[in-house]
Amino acid sequence: MQYWHMQMHPDDKNFAIERVHAILEHNKIIGVGQWSAGQGTIDDFNNRMQVNDIVAIKTGKQLIALVQVIGGAYTVANDETDLSWIEHRRPIRVLDWELKDTDFSYQRGTLKICLDDNAEATKTIKLWHESVEQSLKKRKVPLTV
Repeated sequence: MQYWHMQMHPDDKNFAIERVHAILEHNKIIGVGQWSAGQGTIDDFNNRMQVNDIVAIKTGKQLIALVQVIGGAYTVANDETDLSWIEHRRPIRVLDWELKDTDFSYQRGTLKICLDDNAEATKTIKLWHESVEQSLKKRKVPLTV
């Protein structure tokens, strides 16, 4: 299992504030678009990210939710909904919502993998996940899929 943090929005960051909560809750997906300069990010999302990885969803410095990847990557073309910009997708389950306005002012970018266990971003996400795991265990909810 690997930790990640990512932002989800088209070229308008206000979109994330207004819509990402609903996408996570109702569509139960995370995803990225298709852009020429983003091929490394797209490859990481499609190939490096794995089922059961944990992803902190954020917008700018604001954490939104902690999610768990529950399925493989897939591509959607010719989507005529307001989600058409999310061409590369993965199914998720929301583990927790960030309700206390934690300042997450670490690496910017669409998608970042947490490789350094001593990095503050990794510590923040790991601590959040450990707290959620305790709650899942008490409720006898499986930790993995």
